[in-house]
Amino acid sequence: MDVVEPMEVLRTSVRRLTLLTIALGVLVAGLAVAVFALSMAPRGTLTVDELRAHRIVVLDDQGVMRVEMGQDAVDAGRRSRTAGVWLYDAKGDERGGMATHEDGLVGLAFDAPVGKGEDHLRDRLSLRVDADGAAQVLLTDNLTRGIVGLLSDGTGNGGVETYRWDMDAKLIHRRYITFDQDERQQRPLGEPQAQ
Repeated sequence: MDVVEPMEVLRTSVRRLTLLTIALGVLVAGLAVAVFALSMAPRGTLTVDELRAHRIVVLDDQGVMRVEMGQDAVDAGRRSRTAGVWLYDAKGDERGGMATHEDGLVGLAFDAPVGKGEDHLRDRLSLRVDADGAAQVLLTDNLTRGIVGLLSDGTGNGGVETYRWDMDAKLIHRRYITFDQDERQQRPLGEPQAQ
């Protein structure tokens, strides 16, 4: 009967454990390389039947947000919360969008670039339909003054309005043309327009 020295058995076990540890280390390193390579590989097109999200952001190749879809924040400072699509320029500044408002209005607006007029009032072309069906298209200048508008009250009435702003006299001159009339008015700056 062969008697094996206990030290020799211990040495053999240590060699086997060392080889097993090296093999497992190589396997883990290989898996890490494979996961990294797969995460960096170009992805193909993802096609789904339906996508549900609270917010979707489209970035350009520089990582700048160019399109955003979703609902604005509760404290966004708008007249009514909106849900829609907002467009941004290459600098990431909002340049317009289309949205539905919680109060029933739906609108489409295009904004001037930042630095052209007052930054908090950059709408230059607005198209809106109110909850009652009345519609308006309005063009404004860089001082955010209405210049030309198309109006419809939703009941068959409407017309074209033009404005001239006399800053020296502090007056707004309005000309409103409908099929049946040509009306001219003026009012002091800051006074609300009579309906």
